Amino acid sequence: MKNIIAVVFSTLLLAAFSAGAAASCQKPTAPNLPNPDTAVTPEMVKAKRDVQAYLTAAEAYLECVKVVAKHNAMVDEMEQVADAFNAAVRAYKARMANA
Repeated sequence: MKNIIAVVFSTLLLAAFSAGAAASCQKPTAPNLPNPDTAVTPEMVKAKRDVQAYLTAAEAYLECVKVVAKHNAMVDEMEQVADAFNAAVRAYKARMANA
C-alpha cells in the first residue's frame, strides 16, 4: 500500500512540475505600438514599458525553448519589435521637434 501511495504521489508531483515548466515556456505576444503620427507622450512611455516587458518575457522563453526553429523565430520577432519601436520613437521625436 505504501508503494502505491508513493507511486501516485510521485506521479502527481512530476505532473505538477511538468505543467509548471510548460506554462513558463510560453511564447510572449508582441505589444501593439501606437501610431507615432498621433501618439501622445504617455502612449509612447507605455509602449516603451510594454516593449521592455515583452523583451524580458521573450528572453525567458528563449531560455526554455528547445527547438532551434522556434528559438530563431523568436529572435527574429524580437528584432522586428525592437526595430518597429525604434522607428516609432524616431518618428514621434521628429513630429515633436516640428510641433
